[in-house]
Amino acid sequence: MNKALEKNRLDLAYQRQLYYLNGVIALATIGIISFLGTFIWNRDYLLTGFIIVTIFIIISYYSHNKIDNNLKDISNKIKELSK
Repeated sequence: MNKALEKNRLDLAYQRQLYYLNGVIALATIGIISFLGTFIWNRDYLLTGFIIVTIFIIISYYSHNKIDNNLKDISNKIKELSK
């Protein structure tokens, strides 16, 4: 019974991490497209826009990697429980 409860808890944690991952991917794509569109349209601030988009990409990349590692850890824990 304890294994079943632990597996359910890990399944919920996995699902929560998937929601975080979807949010990061959605915000990254929407944010990058909106900033690029705005700053390409107004060429006076092209360098500023490039810097902001680069920072946005870096933050999104590290957030994605952290969430992906959490998903892998949870998946490995679920595999260990099923043995």
